[in-house]
Amino acid sequence: MSAWRAMPRIVVMIALAALPLNAQVVRGRVTEGSSTLPVPGALASLLLETADSALASTLTTQEGDYALRAPAPGRYRLAVKRIGVRRFVSAPFDIAEGETRVLDVSLDPVALTLPEVTVSGLCATNPRELRRIASLWDEARTALEATEISLRDRLMEAQISRYAAELDPPSLRVLFDWRSDAQVMVRQPFTSMSGDSLSAVGYWRVLPGDSLEYLAPDASALLSNAFLSDHCFTLAGAPGNRRDLVGLRFAPSRDRRLPDITGTVWLDARSFELRFYEFRYTQLPEMPNADRVGGEVHFSRLESGAWIVDRWFIRMPQVIVVPEALAPRRQLREEGGTVFTSGVIPSIAPSTVIGVVRDSAGRPLAGALVRAIGTHRQAVTGVDGAYRIDSLPPGGVSIVAHTDGYDSFAVLAASRRIELQPGRAQRIDLRARDSGNIRNEACPDPNLRYIQRARVRGALRLLLVDSATSVPMTGIRFLVSWPARNDAALRRSAPAIARDRSGEEYQQALTDARGAATFCDVPYGFPVEVSLPGPTGSRAHVMMVELERTGITGRVVYGRINR
Repeated sequence: MSAWRAMPRIVVMIALAALPLNAQVVRGRVTEGSSTLPVPGALASLLLETADSALASTLTTQEGDYALRAPAPGRYRLAVKRIGVRRFVSAPFDIAEGETRVLDVSLDPVALTLPEVTVSGLCATNPRELRRIASLWDEARTALEATEISLRDRLMEAQISRYAAELDPPSLRVLFDWRSDAQVMVRQPFTSMSGDSLSAVGYWRVLPGDSLEYLAPDASALLSNAFLSDHCFTLAGAPGNRRDLVGLRFAPSRDRRLPDITGTVWLDARSFELRFYEFRYTQLPEMPNADRVGGEVHFSRLESGAWIVDRWFIRMPQVIVVPEALAPRRQLREEGGTVFTSGVIPSIAPSTVIGVVRDSAGRPLAGALVRAIGTHRQAVTGVDGAYRIDSLPPGGVSIVAHTDGYDSFAVLAASRRIELQPGRAQRIDLRARDSGNIRNEACPDPNLRYIQRARVRGALRLLLVDSATSVPMTGIRFLVSWPARNDAALRRSAPAIARDRSGEEYQQALTDARGAATFCDVPYGFPVEVSLPGPTGSRAHVMMVELERTGITGRVVYGRINR
C-alpha cells in the first residue's frame, strides 16, 4: 500500500518542478453541470481583468483538469470554452506571488443551439448577419486555437502521408500521383507564413524566373488579427449534397490591394465543430480554370479532446512541355497530406468504394494497387480484380489504380473522379488503358498517323526513382544510343536523332516532373543502350533495352544521384 501511495507524490513533484518555485498557478477541473462528468478538450484561458486576449491557454485533459501559469502576481479572469456551449468567464480574482489558486468550473451541457456572442473586429458584408457570424466565428476560433495547442503540447502521435498529383483541370481527374509515408510525431504537419506576413506580402507572388509561389494559411494565420482586418464575412448556404454543414464565407476587404484568398469556413450544422476551410486565390493572372487553383484544410477532434489537421491540399497551375507537341500542356499540380492517428471521433458516417479493376482487354487485373487520393486508404486487388476501400471521407475523391507495368511508363493504369455520399458504399469499376493510347499521349505527332509512325520507330519511357525514398527524380539527363543505321524513313521522321563521329546515333532527354524521360524516335528490334552522360563526354551505363514494334516500352531505373 505504501508503494501505491508514493507514485502520485512523485508525479506531482515532477509536475511542480517544471515551474519556477515562485510561479503563480491557476488550476482546476471542468465538468458538465447536469451530470458532473469531466469535460475533456475544453479551451481554458487566463485573461487580464480588463482585456480579452489570452495570456495563457490549454486544453482540459480527459479528466477535465487544467493548469495555467500566471506571468506575474495580479488580477485575472478565467475563461473556459466548450464548442457548442456558451463561454464561461469568471469574476476577477487576485493571485499572489507563488500562489496556486483552484477554480473548478461547471459548464452547461451541449444543447445543439448556437451560443450568442459578440466578437470585436469582425467585418460583415451584411450588417444584419453580424450576430450570427460572430457566433459561428467564435466556434471556429475555438477549434483553431485547440489545434494550435494540441500541436504545441504534442498531445498525439500520428502517421503522416504526403502526396503529390497531376490533375486534369476541368474534371480534377488524377493523371499521376506520388505518395510517401513516415511515422513521426505530429509537430507541424501543415504550416504557413504568419498572418502578419501573409497580409504584408500577399497569398501568391512572382518569383525570379517568372514562376509563381502560392501560399496557404494554417490555423495560426486564420486566428491572426491581420486575417480579420483583411477580410469580410458573410453567411454561406450549405452545398446541395452537404446539408450537415453551415458556413462562413470570407473575401478580401474592399481596400485590399495585394493578391489574397477568398473561401469558406465550414462547421457542423448540429454541433458547430469546425470541419474544414476551403480557399481560392484572387487577382490571378489570366489562365484557364483559375477557379480550380486553391486548397482545403480539414480538421478532426480526438477522444482525448485534442484537435488535429487530418488532411490538406493546395492546387497550383503547372505547365508541362511535351516532346514534339505543338503547345505546352496545362494542368494542375496538387500537393497535400493526411494525418491519421487513434482516437479520432468520426464527424460524419464514412463512405466505402468497391469495384473491379480490369486490364485493357477486359480481364480481371490482380495485384493492382488502388488508392483514394488525398487519404491514406488503399487496397490491392485480388485474383478476381476486386477491391474494397473503407472509411473514406465523403465528398470529391479520385480513385486511381497503379501496377508495376504502368508505373514504368509514369502513367496510371486507370483513374476516376467521384463524389462520395456519407454512409454509402459506391461501386467504381476501373479499366486500364492500352499501350497504343499511352504512346500517342507520350509522343504526339500532328503530321504522321500512328500506324505510319509505328512502322519506322519505337518509343521508350524511362522512370527514374530514388531507391531510398521512392521519390521520382527530375531534371536528370538520359542518353539512348545505338549503332548507326541507313534507315532513311527513320531519319526523315525523327529529327531528334543525332550522330556522333563514330557513326553512333543517339538521343538525349531530361526527366520531367514525373521523373520520366521520353524517347520517341528509337529503332526497334535490337538492343539499344541507356546511359547517363557525364563530363567530358563520359557515360555511365544503365541498361540495354530492346523496344517493341508497337505501343511503348517502359522501364523503371532505381538509383541515387548526387547533383
